[in-house]
Amino acid sequence: LKTICITEDNSNIEIVDKVYKSKNNYLDINVIIPQIKGLNNNKQEKIINDKIIKWTQLWIGDAKGIADEYFKDNPSPLISYQLYARYKITNKDDIISFYIDYYQFTGGAHGITNRVAYNIDVATGNELKLEDIFKKDFLYKDVINNEISRQIKKDPDRYFTGKDGFNGINENQNFYIKNKKLVIYFELYEIAPYASGISEFVIPNKIIKENMKYYKV
Repeated sequence: LKTICITEDNSNIEIVDKVYKSKNNYLDINVIIPQIKGLNNNKQEKIINDKIIKWTQLWIGDAKGIADEYFKDNPSPLISYQLYARYKITNKDDIISFYIDYYQFTGGAHGITNRVAYNIDVATGNELKLEDIFKKDFLYKDVINNEISRQIKKDPDRYFTGKDGFNGINENQNFYIKNKKLVIYFELYEIAPYASGISEFVIPNKIIKENMKYYKV
């Protein structure tokens, strides 16, 4: 197992790899997910780690079940089905941010990637929603929606339009912190075609900084 030390102000916190690997004639599983060690709140640490494991195991279990059932009565494919996952740590200060990219290929023209991000308050161990990083009365949705709309207008051909396009962030909006900046992201097909990839929008600090609870973001 690989251990990554969180060194920026949080030297006691580590990220440890948890590995799921197996391979047969029709399914290749190569999955590495993170587990957190060293948070002051042991209970919250366990809750987050268990959540990551449960999501991963369900994802693997669903795909494996489908593959096992199908190839029970059919020949193995020329290209094996694939389950592949890796994670990336993007922030290490007041908030520890990381995301896991889960890639699944089960035939067809291409695979599909789901990104699952986690943002953890180091002081409390709590997992944060987007609203939690802002001061209470800040109209963060309006500010972020305006900024994302501005960025989309710079390259509109990359995105869907109308009801299939961007119509504002939601209560459980996906995000992470990277290089001390807020990144809002949307899954494949959520607001754009597959060719556009996972849509990411870096929100400039100058339009939100005074209303952040976390000053190192």
